[in-house]
Amino acid sequence: MMLMPAEVPAEVPAYWSAYYLVDDAAATAARATELGGTVIVAPTEIDGDRFAILEDPQGAVFGVLQPADAAT
Repeated sequence: MMLMPAEVPAEVPAYWSAYYLVDDAAATAARATELGGTVIVAPTEIDGDRFAILEDPQGAVFGVLQPADAAT
């Protein structure tokens, strides 16, 4: 868990986000787009891990996480 960033408005409630481990965040984001999904946050690196936030065609939002030690 983490604190809400300062730029998130105070009226936004706390929430959970589901993340799925993947071998390649960039390839997963590209494939999601091919299948009609949307990339909300492009693959980004934080502390050696890569993640992306995606939305499926029905509007469900989730994240994918590529740990630093995953195959690239």
